[in-house]
Amino acid sequence: MRTVLRELIAIISLPLLYGVLCLPLTSLLLAQYPEEVNRFGGTQNTGLVIAIECLQLISLIICGFAARMIAGASSRLRLIQLGMTLEMLAIAVWVELQYWDAMPFWHHFVFFTLIILGLAMGSALADRWQPARS
Repeated sequence: MRTVLRELIAIISLPLLYGVLCLPLTSLLLAQYPEEVNRFGGTQNTGLVIAIECLQLISLIICGFAARMIAGASSRLRLIQLGMTLEMLAIAVWVELQYWDAMPFWHHFVFFTLIILGLAMGSALADRWQPARS
């Protein structure tokens, strides 16, 4: 029961942690360049888009790390990681469709790729961080 609760908390915490980390950081970055922010709240400035993607990647790595640490040792770990990745992709598709015109076309697909890579990188870092099991 304890393992199931940890897995559930890991799944629920992932989008919440991302929202707490990435959204304020992105807002702070865009606030530094108000003339580059479009009416949709995004930007078409390539340099800013790349900076936003870097913030997204760092946030996703942290999220993947945290979710993996919360989930702990589980026989269903790969299934849980797949579920978390699909959860984040589903949320991302929903959000990106609402803000499609806010950012360059290519950004949306880079972001989807960053979700897959960032969560996997964070999870792999968490695996290295945890003490070896005997």
